[in-house]
Amino acid sequence: MKGRTVPLLALAAAAASHGCTEEALTNLSSDLAPGESPPTVELVIPAAELPAWRDTTYVGFEIPSTASIRLLSDRADLQARILGRFSTLPDSVFVDTVRVAVEMFDGARVRVVLDTSRSVLPPEGLEASLLPLTRSFLEDEATWQLASDGDPWDTPGGDFGQPLGSALISELTDTIFIDLDVNVDSVLTAWRDGNGEPGFGLVAEGPEGELRVRSIGLIAEARPEGLDTLVTVTRGAVPNTLVFDPPTPPTGTSLRLVGLPAARIYFDFELPERVQGLDLRGSTINRAAIEFRPLAAPQSPFTLDVPLAAAAFRLRADPFELHERTPIGETLGPFLVLDPDSLAAGGGLQLLITDFVQVWAAAEPDSSPDLRIGVRPFPEGQELGLWDFGSVEDAVALQPLLRLLITPRAAFRLP
Repeated sequence: MKGRTVPLLALAAAAASHGCTEEALTNLSSDLAPGESPPTVELVIPAAELPAWRDTTYVGFEIPSTASIRLLSDRADLQARILGRFSTLPDSVFVDTVRVAVEMFDGARVRVVLDTSRSVLPPEGLEASLLPLTRSFLEDEATWQLASDGDPWDTPGGDFGQPLGSALISELTDTIFIDLDVNVDSVLTAWRDGNGEPGFGLVAEGPEGELRVRSIGLIAEARPEGLDTLVTVTRGAVPNTLVFDPPTPPTGTSLRLVGLPAARIYFDFELPERVQGLDLRGSTINRAAIEFRPLAAPQSPFTLDVPLAAAAFRLRADPFELHERTPIGETLGPFLVLDPDSLAAGGGLQLLITDFVQVWAAAEPDSSPDLRIGVRPFPEGQELGLWDFGSVEDAVALQPLLRLLITPRAAFRLP
């Protein structure tokens, strides 16, 4: 037999008429409320203890021909020079509004713009020279050892003829000029007719120091046919490829950021449904972070000596199928700082992925989003320096960690 239903307001009125001293449900103290307020707990899970974790390093997102870094160095630990071409020299110029054929080039000099904040000049200075290449190079394939894939230089660093001009740099200034003290018309005409081939090398000589180059340009004086005047022609070096020795060390099983070619970390993973007896799905995710553990600082010249920014981002496909071609999505969390001092002291690199994990925790198991993430320096191609981090293949103390700060879902029960 079913019982009679009594409206809640009627019950409250009856209690008041009989002088009842019990408090309404809405006035219960936390000690008397049904169930208990669950504590917030921190969980730390090494990568190898997750249901699945894969990580790797991909390189080549910036290469020496496209990267912004350009170096001149003659140090014992780093040989670096720039190979380039002036490939668009004109055969005619405008005089007023009339185009006139170039009869000859009367003179030329190369303008080199430096980043003085990152350049180091030894007390005795450095000599910068422009040398003609005697063999062509492929800008995307040239290295210290190779003019192109499968074609080694006769002399590592480039096969050169006699210098076209030199300048002693005794103090750091924003711009230096190297005057061409050869038969300028012969050299520039050959470059014009050959689309800049085979090119030139910009080389620094001196036992110490390093010059950071922002740009290289040619300033030439062209004489139009039949006119007693000179027209200034300027051209930038395209391409201009950095070649250096020693080469960037291979990554092995470690994870790498920065360096040249530019390196990124790609990884994917699965989250457990339960951790230490707690249901992760349905819990409140207060904070979630992936922490990468730094390995020892790399040897010179690949020591990272300035703080750099980095960013984590969503991967739109399986990075272990598409590799470097994996499409990328939105940035996850705030920008990171790769601080060499902190990394050298063992400080981890933490990627905040709270929003990412919150979506997973709120989803049904059969509709959980893919947990695929990449990390890259931002911007890329600015440094030879790099840093390696432990991977899932390393000892537990070096593996990436998942750090979670969660509040488990409350278990509501009647008193």
